[in-house]
Amino acid sequence: MKSLIRSFLLITVLGIWSCSADEKSLDIEEYTGPLFESENVKIMITDSTVVKVIMSGNKQLQLQNGDIEFPEGIKVVFYDKLGAKISELTAQEGYKAADDNFYRARGDVLVKNLQKKETLSTEELYWDPVEHEIYTDKFVTIETEEELIMAEGMRAPEDFSTYELIRPKDSIFKIEER
Repeated sequence: MKSLIRSFLLITVLGIWSCSADEKSLDIEEYTGPLFESENVKIMITDSTVVKVIMSGNKQLQLQNGDIEFPEGIKVVFYDKLGAKISELTAQEGYKAADDNFYRARGDVLVKNLQKKETLSTEELYWDPVEHEIYTDKFVTIETEEELIMAEGMRAPEDFSTYELIRPKDSIFKIEER
């Protein structure tokens, strides 16, 4: 009887040990992809029922850590207090970190002031929706109706109505009509 009890205990202990060994040997990969994926996204920011900004993108990813990505491009349209479209920003991709309150646009970034017909182009630009400004430390070109201006770095209100060049280049080209 004692040997039967010992055998039973030995089998039970071996069974428990083999189960726990199997659990430890499992290679479980943690999912690191997006929590949410949305297509044809349009986000409207309003103030007292007046549209101030419309952000849109073909795809938006909400990541595990709260970051937001627009991997297939982003377009941000800015409106004045009367609801008229005043400027727009486009880029190949957009990004917003969960901990920061600004957006980063990358790849063929264009900002157009639709009223003054001025265009800024760069490879990377930041938009701060709280301070209502855009800025970069990268190389920029600004094309007005008369000039082509180049600089390293720029700061401007989000409507691109004015701008401050950080390190302007000596070359400012006059555009002549033919």
